[in-house]
Amino acid sequence: MQARLTACVLALCAAAPAAAQEDSCRSFSWSVGRSINLFDEPVPVVRDHQSLPKEGVFGLLLKPVGDVVYPVAPERASDGGTGAVITIENIPAGRYQIALSEDVWIDAIQENQRLPVLAYEVGGFCPGVRRSLQIEARGEPLTLLIGGTAVQRVNIAVVRIWPFEWRW
Repeated sequence: MQARLTACVLALCAAAPAAAQEDSCRSFSWSVGRSINLFDEPVPVVRDHQSLPKEGVFGLLLKPVGDVVYPVAPERASDGGTGAVITIENIPAGRYQIALSEDVWIDAIQENQRLPVLAYEVGGFCPGVRRSLQIEARGEPLTLLIGGTAVQRVNIAVVRIWPFEWRW
């Protein structure tokens, strides 16, 4: 009897973090209403100063921040570590969520000007996502400045937020 009780308690304890994580995905700025992993492998991987044709999910290989040429001075002073610059060539005007798999700083740039951050979240609110921010992009190339970390790679999701919510 005690063995069965212990097994039930362990099963509930194991299920609780998954349920909590699923609930936290529901409170994510773009409510997905279910648990997802934006960064399921494989994702395309690009390097510093490469361009992508459109928004989506990708991995970005970082290099020492001293070797990165930022087109605009990052908002945060260089604190060493690794970084990169990536440009999304064709991004329609609208509101976008930028989710990151690592604790990094990020600036979103258009026409050599930093875009204001409309919302910002930090933490393990959805599987694989450590930071997230929202921006309003104009219909022109979007450049992301990344830095402030020691990791060699960060996964990034640039996802359009539609002004309506689906109800099933």
